[in-house]
Amino acid sequence: MKKQSRTNVRKAPAKFGKQVFALRAASLFRKRVFALRAAAPFGKRIFALRAASLFLCGLLVMTAAGSVCARAADRPEGMDDETWNRLRDNVMEYDELENLVKCFNPSYQQILDSVMPMVEISRETASQMRSSEDLKTMKDSLKELKKALDQMNPASEVPAEQMAYQQTYTMYLTLQAGIQGVEQGARAINKTAAAMDRQTSSVREQTLYSLTAAVQQMFIGYNQALASREICEAAAELSEAAAQSAQTQRSVGMATDNDVLSAQQSLLSAQNQITSLDNTLSSLRQNLYVMTGWTYDASTEIGTVPAPDLEKIGAMNPDVDIAKAIANSYSLKTLDDTLKSSKAASSVKASKKAEARAELKTQLETLYQTVLADKAAYEASAASLEAARLTQESNERQYELGMIGRLQYLQAKLAYLQQKLTAGSASMTLTQSILDYEWALKGILMSGQTGQ
Repeated sequence: MKKQSRTNVRKAPAKFGKQVFALRAASLFRKRVFALRAAAPFGKRIFALRAASLFLCGLLVMTAAGSVCARAADRPEGMDDETWNRLRDNVMEYDELENLVKCFNPSYQQILDSVMPMVEISRETASQMRSSEDLKTMKDSLKELKKALDQMNPASEVPAEQMAYQQTYTMYLTLQAGIQGVEQGARAINKTAAAMDRQTSSVREQTLYSLTAAVQQMFIGYNQALASREICEAAAELSEAAAQSAQTQRSVGMATDNDVLSAQQSLLSAQNQITSLDNTLSSLRQNLYVMTGWTYDASTEIGTVPAPDLEKIGAMNPDVDIAKAIANSYSLKTLDDTLKSSKAASSVKASKKAEARAELKTQLETLYQTVLADKAAYEASAASLEAARLTQESNERQYELGMIGRLQYLQAKLAYLQQKLTAGSASMTLTQSILDYEWALKGILMSGQTGQ
């Protein structure tokens, strides 16, 4: 496949407020998409998915105004050639998403562009101060003054010698203070740079995690919508066959005008659903492109979602994992910082911390139970799909032999595709619930407030 050209058109970094806004945008999108699980009817699910996609699109346009990363970035230190080349090809794969966000997401790059250069400049300034020729000259002069002082007699009673000693000693002290001032200044700049790096590290990490989680969710949503389109096409084909059958039956007096009209309306509804789903896919695709550094109108291929890793479920233990979730929870860190400056009694502070930790434990347990429920649904749907596949193979043979008509065949095919969609959706839903649990351990919660 021909590689797409990439040009660095990134503009001046946005203010810190926009960086925080990007993090909140990703968080809000993930919360909206999380609600899709409660929308059982297919039409509602697609509508909600499209609404969430358009919602994020609007937020990203506001966030990325004046800043577009067109796939231009330096290779991160330590990344091997194979990984870097995969990130720069014209295929977006599921296992590349975190690195794509890290290397090419415009909102994340804004943070790096606005903070890291200041840290690097401060450290470089401190280094230059320590190694400057002026400082070296000052130190050489200080040594010469020390030699001169050692050769003088501070107890001399000769006025000229007393004056020379005092002048030399004063120069020595002044120069020594100057050197100490430069070195202390360099240390202070280094200390400030280190503090700045520490203070922004949490924001950088949280932004990276939140954006990555949002991109993963969109990637899964895109594949779910893409699978749903196959059902829409089959439904439209069935509706078209039913409309043609109704017209034929009407011509021989076996159907009424209302029957024909009803069939035509069903066909129109199916076609409209395809159009709506295409709009959803387009919106999700554009958001995925922008979030991973491509332009919105790129032609990048979007890969598929791999089967869920069931071994990860066996390694989950909420009672043990809660310690990691608490240690990494961004909201708990924020709460700790807030309580440090609070004048509330120690008992009140301790109570608030305990409540927050208890809430997080409840949420982690809920996420774990969701994983188990989704695993059961995944296994059940896989078994049902196998049975549906065998039935469909039988229908295929019967249709080829003329034992069933086209309308009956299309109805059977639609039923099989619906079961196939159910199994595929269950697989991707389980993948997402595993991700939700893993992100909770990193301080990012998909459905609550504690980790955000």
